[in-house]
Amino acid sequence: MKYRSFGLSDTGKIRNSNQDSFLINETEKLFVVADGLGGHVSGDIASEMAVKGFEEGIIKFRNEEIRWSAQKKNDLTIEQNRLLATALYCNKKIIFQCKKNPSLKGMGAALLGMSLEDDKIVAINIGDCRLYRIRNNTIKQLTKDQTLVAEENRMGKISDEEARKHPKRHILSNAIGHITNYSKIDIVKKRIIEKDIYLICSDGLYDMIDDDQILNIIRNNIDKTLYQMGISLIIKANMAGGMDNITVVILIFD
Repeated sequence: MKYRSFGLSDTGKIRNSNQDSFLINETEKLFVVADGLGGHVSGDIASEMAVKGFEEGIIKFRNEEIRWSAQKKNDLTIEQNRLLATALYCNKKIIFQCKKNPSLKGMGAALLGMSLEDDKIVAINIGDCRLYRIRNNTIKQLTKDQTLVAEENRMGKISDEEARKHPKRHILSNAIGHITNYSKIDIVKKRIIEKDIYLICSDGLYDMIDDDQILNIIRNNIDKTLYQMGISLIIKANMAGGMDNITVVILIFD
């Protein structure tokens, strides 16, 4: 199935630097967004390492025998297992760099990596970047935020509204560079149908504008270029405050 893709990142209105990174590699059919741990001095290094390490790992594991960093899961497809192995490979690279350079101690990143497998999207999520699908004028979040507040929300301890406004909502329960339990990694596989739109984004987008606003912006720009769609999302997030770096990667299947 044919598709078009586009990515864009913006510092926002408050931050002095951009700690988000993204990747579009159409040869490998790989799309990644990473967000350095909030406020950490080396967040930009961590997100860049996460994205580059993920691309390196995917290419490596597609051209060589996969060196499993964890026990292969028989209930997953080969591509899902490849993404899992790549995430753990990337995790080890960041840990090694932190040991090599003590000034980087504690760095890490949220990461969402998505690839295409036949007529499916396959995605892996560590942290609080999100993958959305827009289909038939509805928007659906396909990944689960890996934060302490989101976990409390899923357990019913706090409401959706409380979770959205919680002052500690950005404390991650999982991150590249800090993975201790690979079974917590969120792995998604969904079948693609014609006219599907997939949006990968950092929290700088969805913290500023809610899902319905995201959907309306995409619908209002559906006949325009992907650049116009992406820049419209970023402009709206900045108009709402632009409190963090904002990154979007968009795929439209024709």
